[in-house]
Amino acid sequence: MSRRILSSELKDEIRRRVDIVELVSAHAALKKSGRYYKGLCPFHQEKTPSFHVDPDRGLFHCFGCGQGGDMFDFLMLTASLSFMEAAEALARRAGVQFDTSPQAQQRASEREQLLRALDAARAYFRSMLLGPAGQKARRYLDRRGVNDAVTEAFSLGYAPPGWDGLLTSLKGKGYNAGLLERTGLVQARAGGDGHFDIFRDRLIFPIADLQDRTVAFGGRALDQGEPVYLNSRETPAFSKGRTLYGLVQARDAIRERDEVLMVEGQMDVLAAHQFGFGNAVASLGTALTADHVGLLRRFATRVVLIYDSDRAGEAATERGLLLFEEGEVDARVVVLPSGEDPDECVRKRGPEAFGRLIIEALPMFDYRVQVAARRHDASTREGKIGLADEVLTVIQSVANPVRRVEYLRALAGRLDLPEDALRQRLRMRGRPGRSPRSAAASPQGELLPRGERAREEAERFLLHIMVQEPGRRVVVGKALRAETFANPVHQQLAAALISAPSVDVGALREQLDAEAAGLLMRLAFEAPPVTDHDRDRAVDGALRYLTRTEPAAVERRRVWDALQAAQAGGDEAEVRRLQAAYADLVIASKRGDSQAR
Repeated sequence: MSRRILSSELKDEIRRRVDIVELVSAHAALKKSGRYYKGLCPFHQEKTPSFHVDPDRGLFHCFGCGQGGDMFDFLMLTASLSFMEAAEALARRAGVQFDTSPQAQQRASEREQLLRALDAARAYFRSMLLGPAGQKARRYLDRRGVNDAVTEAFSLGYAPPGWDGLLTSLKGKGYNAGLLERTGLVQARAGGDGHFDIFRDRLIFPIADLQDRTVAFGGRALDQGEPVYLNSRETPAFSKGRTLYGLVQARDAIRERDEVLMVEGQMDVLAAHQFGFGNAVASLGTALTADHVGLLRRFATRVVLIYDSDRAGEAATERGLLLFEEGEVDARVVVLPSGEDPDECVRKRGPEAFGRLIIEALPMFDYRVQVAARRHDASTREGKIGLADEVLTVIQSVANPVRRVEYLRALAGRLDLPEDALRQRLRMRGRPGRSPRSAAASPQGELLPRGERAREEAERFLLHIMVQEPGRRVVVGKALRAETFANPVHQQLAAALISAPSVDVGALREQLDAEAAGLLMRLAFEAPPVTDHDRDRAVDGALRYLTRTEPAAVERRRVWDALQAAQAGGDEAEVRRLQAAYADLVIASKRGDSQAR
């Protein structure tokens, strides 16, 4: 649920009554440092404190891992709660009455009924596995080598082959067919003549949320049933794109090792846990999503993908790596022996060999280069060009400027090509989904030419000033429009700041996407970029650069390029016209520089 469902008055009341320093201190030792409190970040391992808490604005930010936000975000991250769950917990802490309207109670009551029905279904499936009806499923587990400890830890069950065994059992406990249909456990027959069970003659894998409540089920066919794996449909209690199988069981091991093993299926998870790899989880019959990546970031800084060694597994790995790259997560890839999946590999080769494969996992960039190298013969000129272009497509999607520089350097070394040539090729390609102009002005550090880097710095400086000194927002807004900012992230943040001169940082965050909100938090905690004495002059200089100097330079470059084209084409009249135009632009530029001084 969105935080916007909670009234602003209630949010403000909670913020007023809860001391964020006291809240955070339960997870990190804080010391006063100027206007802030500082300590070691509770979200990643570090030796030098980079975690800051601002008690006046009720915000926190870590310059090491980038996590930041308000007290709601902090509780969501540390306790793995949804926003509404965090808000309710903070309301209790503050002694603030939460939403108790009849409508809210009705929503909570319906969800609670679904969860109770799902929990009752788990008990039913479990009893079926352990009773006489479960002999077939128990034989299957024995054949697959799944031991009793894992079977119990994951509460495995069995759905017998009848059409209404679960329905009859749960109706006898007071759950009506309509409610069970909303849980995804039963389905109405054609024509409306009663209902039947969705899961029949299947090994059952209960799926739990982070509060260890049953929210859905997965079922594996024991014979030749189709599909082989069947997961519950989405319901008010369950979203495949935001849920990972085994995360509840793996949570402690993940935090201890600061690493997640991401496998493909439930049987892979069971095998990994049984052989000592208790930090393994899997997605649920759907491709990895950005929400999955965000969920994993709460618990670990590193993810190791161990997907099947077939084409489908390779494709899933490629898609997953893009998401982890975008999410700034250190992802690595285990290359399994041909034809094996994680379950088969760990059982066939043993935990020591499987552990070595994890240790030797390839960093995501190295893996993508390796995959690309299979498609291109780098010993030939055309093969080397094709390989470079394919990997540059990967580098295009990388937002972190430091990573981009390192990847370019690694590619240049791998192909024995000049790094400058690859950098120039990358600039020519631009960023996917963005215009060439916005691509050139994106924050890529060393990858930007000098003029574009100057524009980037001017934009960031003005944003910093508007965040730190709200009174400057009106001044900047009168001098330029948000659209003047070329960087899309800068443009979004500038629009929010200029349109809301008096809104504080905490409220602004809720209007922005994740990238712009992250920049806002960083600027809110960074030291002022210039001294008070130089502030006015620096603001005037940045505004002049964006509204006059840089546009004039763009026009000069345009005329110069046209002049070169005219000379190459032998059009003497056009050459003379463009030479005069270029000279006028140069004179105007010098006059402007003189006036500025």
